Amino acid sequence: MKISVKLALVLSVTVLVSVAACCLSFVSLQRGALRRAEAEKERILLESVRKVAGESLLAADPLMLISYLTDLRRDRPEVKRCRVLLDGEWQDVGSPTAAEDSAEPRRVEATMPDGKRAQVEVLLSARLLAEREHREFEAMLRGVIRISAAAILIGMLFSIPLSRTLTRRIVGIEAALKDIGAGGFAKVEDGSGSDELTHLAHKVNEMSHKLGELDEMKKMLVASVSHELRSPLGAIESQINVMLAAPEGLTEDVRKSLQSIRKNASRLEHFVNSMLEMSKIERGKLDFEPRPAEIGPLIEDAGLFFTPRAKDSSLQLTVSIEPGLPVFEFDPDLIAQVLANLLSNAIKFTAPGGRVTLGAKRAADAVVVFVEDTGVGLTAEAMQRIFTPFERVPNALRATGTGLGLAISQAIVQRHGGRIGVESEPGKGSRFSFELPIKR
Repeated sequence: MKISVKLALVLSVTVLVSVAACCLSFVSLQRGALRRAEAEKERILLESVRKVAGESLLAADPLMLISYLTDLRRDRPEVKRCRVLLDGEWQDVGSPTAAEDSAEPRRVEATMPDGKRAQVEVLLSARLLAEREHREFEAMLRGVIRISAAAILIGMLFSIPLSRTLTRRIVGIEAALKDIGAGGFAKVEDGSGSDELTHLAHKVNEMSHKLGELDEMKKMLVASVSHELRSPLGAIESQINVMLAAPEGLTEDVRKSLQSIRKNASRLEHFVNSMLEMSKIERGKLDFEPRPAEIGPLIEDAGLFFTPRAKDSSLQLTVSIEPGLPVFEFDPDLIAQVLANLLSNAIKFTAPGGRVTLGAKRAADAVVVFVEDTGVGLTAEAMQRIFTPFERVPNALRATGTGLGLAISQAIVQRHGGRIGVESEPGKGSRFSFELPIKR
């Protein structure tokens, strides 16, 4: 799961929990407020009864109080019963109502300065009071739920772009590190700020810059050392050839030693040349001179050149070229180098008695060149890194190489705008192929 999705989920859950907690607190407070409001309504009602009782005493008019209480029962359904103390006796105002659900009676007393008193007893319906409170609570709760749902929805909708905004820099740092791991020197837009991600972006950029400097130093060193080694190696090989050309005075042991020296000098020279070629590719100074040419004769020449070597390894080398391949632009010298690398590897990693096939065919707007063998094959893991410079894959034949041939071949093919790939299975051989686009 992506970190942006995780962050969006965390933000959404945070919004949900926060809104739920706020709602619970608000509902609890509102419920208390509703109860206090009901108590206040009851207090106001009883206070109004007390005032009217006092006024009726002042006016010496008990009918005023009785009329008020009658209207009160009519207008306020929760008032189930009213009684007035007249002449020492309690008298009901209106018809008494069943009071099974009534709360405890409330008594109100009004006293005048001359000692006259009026007492009123009011019975309220506990059921109606509870129902009214419940209705008000439900109305409040519906409003809270609507507002909470809207807040949660808005929070979730905002959590998606917010999570993307927060993780954009993380994704940028990840992409830069991935590029650096693949050999590039990408940088991160660190922007301004003082948070941890900004500091991390600064450090990644510093690391990328340092690696770029070290890589440039490495390229210059490799190019310089390789160039300096070519001259003495050439001189050594030439001198050995001169010595071997004059057999007088050479014992058999000395001759064998010289031949061994020449062989190893040749291998070292090949390695140095490969290093120089790779250095040119890395610095973008590869000599690339495309021109209209036919690829068929070039493939046939490569097959003829490697046939003796294949025979020496007890291998059968065949060439299969589709007739009618077009003339198109490519660099024959560089493509010949690619063919040499692929054929050399195929022969090297195929056991005696095996087969190597070199061929070419037309495919849409490209020409596909392939080299197949019945050699040791490659694992899926090895195929992923086979084109990496200096990569050497362990094999049953214990064949070795510089580890640069396929990397150079890939760079050459890509310089032509093509692509190179491999299909293989351990123990069943490999098929290396590359496409060269036909530019019209």
